[in-house]
This record gives sequence, C-alpha cells and structure tokens, in this order.
Amino acid sequence: MIRFFCFCIITFILNAQAIASELRPLNVMFLNPGHPSNNPTGYFWPNVNYFMQEAAEDLDINLTTIYANRNHILMKSFAKDVIKQKPDFAVLVNEKGVAIQLVEEITKHKIQVFMLLNDLSDEELSSLSAEQRQYYAGSLIPNNFDAGFSLAEQLHDSLITNKTAHGKVNVLALHGDTTSPASVARAEGLNSFLNSHPGVRLIDNTVANWSKQHAYEKVKGILKHQKVDIIWAANDAMACGATSAVASYNLLPTIRIGGINWDDDIPEGRLAVSVGGHVTLGAYAMVMIRELSEGKRQPERIEHSIFQHSNIKSYKAFMSALQQKRFNQCNFADFLIDSDTKRTFSIDNLICE
Repeated sequence: MIRFFCFCIITFILNAQAIASELRPLNVMFLNPGHPSNNPTGYFWPNVNYFMQEAAEDLDINLTTIYANRNHILMKSFAKDVIKQKPDFAVLVNEKGVAIQLVEEITKHKIQVFMLLNDLSDEELSSLSAEQRQYYAGSLIPNNFDAGFSLAEQLHDSLITNKTAHGKVNVLALHGDTTSPASVARAEGLNSFLNSHPGVRLIDNTVANWSKQHAYEKVKGILKHQKVDIIWAANDAMACGATSAVASYNLLPTIRIGGINWDDDIPEGRLAVSVGGHVTLGAYAMVMIRELSEGKRQPERIEHSIFQHSNIKSYKAFMSALQQKRFNQCNFADFLIDSDTKRTFSIDNLICE
C-alpha cells in the first residue's frame, strides 16, 4: 500500500513537472543585425522581427530584441547583454562573420545559441569546444544560392520577353558585402547562372553595402561609361537605388532591375522581379526553438527552400498581409511538429485570409 502510494506521488510529481515545463514561457533574445525601423538598407530586418514577435506570442515565448544598426563592431559587444539576461536561447545572425566570437562567449555561460539566416561555417563550428557545441542548438537558413540563381534567371527571362536582345546581355551586379554567408551564396548563384549562359556577361561587380544610397551612387557612375541590360541586386534596397539611378538617365524601359527580400515599401512595378519569402524564417525559428525546449526536436542545421519570386500567384496576397500587419491572424503553433494541423511552413500556408 505504501509502495503504491509512493508510486502515485512520484507519478503526480513527474506529470506536474512535465506540464509545468510545457507551459513555462521561454525567454529568447534576438540579436538583430539591422535597424528597428525603415532605413537605407530597407525594411527586411524590421519585418524579420515582426514575424518573430507574432510567432512568439502564439508559442508562449518572451522575445527580447536588440539591434546592431548594421554595425558589426557594436554587434560583437552584445554578448555581455545576453550573458547578463541569461535567456533560454539566443538567436544570432552571422553578419560579416562576427557571430563566432559571440557564440564562443555566450556558450561558455551555458546559454543555447540558435543561428538564423546566416549560419556559422563548418570550420567555425568545428573550432568550438565539445562543451560549447552542446549549446549550439542548430540553424535555419534559406537557400541563398538558389535565390541568386533565380533572380538572374527571372531578370533574363523578363528581358527576353519584353524586348529583343541583340548580341551579348550585359549584367551589373550589386552585392551587399563580401563576407556574410548569404551575400557570398547569392553571388555564387549568380555566377552559376552566368556560367550556364555564355550570351550573358558580367560587366561590373561591385559592393554597395546593402544600401539604397550607395547603390544609387555606384550605378549612376557606371552608367556613364557602360551599356547595361540587367541590374542584379542582392537586396531590394540596392535594387531601388539602382532604379533611381537608371531613371535619372531615362533608361528605365530598357534595363531590367531586380532584388531580393520582398520589402513591403516598394511600389508595384518598381522592380522587374523580387525574390523573397525568407523574411518569415524568424517565425519558423521560434517554432523550432519551442520544439527544442520540449525535447521534440534535436539540434540540426536546416536549409529551407522558402524563396519564391514576385511573379507567383500568392505574392500580392502575402505583401498585402505584410503591409497591413495581418499575420496575427495566423496561429504559428499550427506549425509545431505535434500540432493537430501538422502544417508545413510555407508562403501559401502563411496567408491566412
């Protein structure tokens, strides 16, 4: 009888602990490399945070965000903020290769680290001690190579559709930087397209620091002495800067311009194409972190095929929902592994009319 009573007590305690663990709010800190509002590099990073916050509210996560304002030196100093607050998880972005220093410091204090959009390299991950790697909770990145290739392909198809191309097609490429994994992979995608299309040549390859103004200045200078048919930009802000430069020479009808990000402040028709969708991945990171905290997922490095081009049917509905901030109508808990709906995380499944 006593043994049975003890068994019941232990069972009750274990069940209570499981329920408490399941219901316990998680504390997550996001070290956002961008700005908290619109800026010369576009709306991407504010929108990343918007999706993360919407998901956090559905998943019982307390999300705290600190912004580096595109200052990678400032970003390095954020380790002390994380260590002081000691969240359950820290979400980092490997912008300009500075994340490894943050990971080294944060994991020493036994705080889980999750990489979003830009992961550590294999070499960086291998450089961590065995104990530090225990606190690497995985990563979620989009396929940036595909984004770079798809953008070039869509721009080329648009050029061929809208005018007769004579001889070589001249491409001007605007890159964000030379070190961030996303920027490097997008450039590799562009180069792969160029290598498979001998009639398309790269006439200039320049870095515009993800900035609309920098892109405007560089493109205006290049157009003085180069004939350009396509401007491939690694983000929408640079594409918009290029558009302004092209417009100043009255060349808009003849040059096809596109970018990456699906920024929600771009007037319809301003760009020939935008490739995007990855702005939503912060929300899926919140889903993964909730699953990790409950032991329903093991740490893994995921490359998500989220990118779509702006000519897809669901693009307008998605952008309308983003501009009106209507994603609070979605229940992001539906994307959990053990949810009744078992919905796949995709652009179409995020559009909740």
